[in-house]
Amino acid sequence: VLGKPADTIGGKLKLPPRLKQKIDSALLKLFTGDPQRLGFPHPDHKLYESHPIVNSLILYHLGHGDIAVKPDIARFDGKCVHFKDGSVAEYDLVVLATGYKLHYPFIDKKYLNWHDTTPRLYLNAFHPQFDNLFVLGMIEAAGIGWQGRYELAELMARFILASQRQARAAAEFRKIKSNPMTDLSGGFKYMKLERMAYYVHKETYLKLVKKHIALLK
Repeated sequence: VLGKPADTIGGKLKLPPRLKQKIDSALLKLFTGDPQRLGFPHPDHKLYESHPIVNSLILYHLGHGDIAVKPDIARFDGKCVHFKDGSVAEYDLVVLATGYKLHYPFIDKKYLNWHDTTPRLYLNAFHPQFDNLFVLGMIEAAGIGWQGRYELAELMARFILASQRQARAAAEFRKIKSNPMTDLSGGFKYMKLERMAYYVHKETYLKLVKKHIALLK
């Protein structure tokens, strides 16, 4: 848009979740058309309720017939793949690129306040009881990038330093992090999926991180 990435412009507009979903959905359809014409299924959720894929090359190669969208796999029979729509095709290679499950083999789950499929930590990083145990990187958000993780690392460092100095701010933050169930959705209704368990709304998340950094300075 005007020579700039669309996500950098959209991120500057602070709109209520429902209004943002409606406006951005209309803009996406205006820019790219209906993805169903290229074989994608009709989505079972609204925009931003699941992790978005920002990749215009997929649409480009679909439009040129270089790749094709297929439904879920029903079963394998040698090199033949049977899909749930009844179609069958033969493939030489199947790449499982469907994401990953959280797994920390070097530490027992009981030390990470684990619930269901995910550790329950404040900001997905701070243990509610232990002050010397942190998880850096267990966050997923559209556009949070390395800068967001850098700011989280700074918050961790400042908490450690404040704790060593026995600063009053460290005691305040210790009380804050004792409640790991802080809402980080930004008002969006995320899908109840395992991969969305540690997904956060970037602006909501970083606002809290910066607020705590200011507290501990």
